[in-house]
Amino acid sequence: MSKKKTSSRLPGQQRTALLPPAQPMLTGIVREREEQPGAPEEERKGLGTLAGEDLDLLRRIADIADLYAQHEVFARYHRRQAHNTRIRQLWDLKAFATFCLEAGVRTTGVALQADVATLTQALFLEASTWRFVTAGLIQLFLSWMERQGYAIDTMNVRLSTLKRYCRLAADAGVLSQEELYRISRVQGYRHKEGRHIDRQRPITRRGAKKAEPNPLTEEQVAWLKRCHDPNTPQGRRARVILCLLLDLGLRVGELVALQVKDVQLSRGLLRFYREKVDREQTHRLSADCLQALRAYLPDVAGERYLFPGYKGRHISTRLVEYLLKDLGDQLGIDHLSPHDCRHYWATYHAGHQRNLAQLQQAGGWNSPAMVLRYYVASEIANEGLLP
Repeated sequence: MSKKKTSSRLPGQQRTALLPPAQPMLTGIVREREEQPGAPEEERKGLGTLAGEDLDLLRRIADIADLYAQHEVFARYHRRQAHNTRIRQLWDLKAFATFCLEAGVRTTGVALQADVATLTQALFLEASTWRFVTAGLIQLFLSWMERQGYAIDTMNVRLSTLKRYCRLAADAGVLSQEELYRISRVQGYRHKEGRHIDRQRPITRRGAKKAEPNPLTEEQVAWLKRCHDPNTPQGRRARVILCLLLDLGLRVGELVALQVKDVQLSRGLLRFYREKVDREQTHRLSADCLQALRAYLPDVAGERYLFPGYKGRHISTRLVEYLLKDLGDQLGIDHLSPHDCRHYWATYHAGHQRNLAQLQQAGGWNSPAMVLRYYVASEIANEGLLP
């Protein structure tokens, strides 16, 4: 008995049933096309097939799209980050580039043609640069930083930066998921581990950044606000800077970006933008701030910024840091910094048992975790336990 020959062509109902159910519009188009009585038989047979030239063109388009995606992954990430975050990451990648160039010379005896600046820029902008990065290389980078004397917190931050860019490179298809997993297993240093490491190495910090902030007394704070010459513009400006840092706890970046219009002298208010938390805040000015501003504002009449610099810009944060360092030298305080003023402000209010949520808002923190540190530091551990 002869078997009936089965047609290789599926009926329209069966063929459309094989299409993904998530594409009802495409299914409808196919069904409508096949049911058209006037459609030629050759056209209906060719439905759903592509010529070889078209497939090659689509592959070329896909390759170009993949190349574009590699660049876009990094660019899209950078657009979402704050300016200061990008600057810090550049410094982290510069340290990694420095290590890679040194390691290349030591292991192969041949120096790379690229210099530190070129390799740093490539790591920051080009996903394809991360093809050579492995878990072992990052582990050696940690050991190199440990020998160089970098602080434990710095090492952990740089490790976090490298892991972030490795994840971006994996998203761009440059790093394999297996290598990304091995990189994710590279661990930083916990606080207790860092103390053990610091006890065993001769250099525990590199650079001028302090391990702990300088504590300030009430007498030192009063001197810092009143030691400036009120008869000079520089002295009046310095007094305003110190009053705002010590009485309002401003970050140095927030301080230098203040504009003249932010000061509402008649109402005793200061309204300004905090980039760290991406919001505007209004603060009530202290008596010392008001007195200093009344004397200083005529000096900057017609200016945009409260502390104008060159070519219409504001002064740099470095200038404020130099001012604090010079004042600290006069007080015998090593490397007095703007952050020391903010630390004094937070510790003072935490010690006076201010409301935690209110202090968090006034200090411009997103989380109460940082505020709690100041409360814990100001507490007396055995308070109420002694008779």
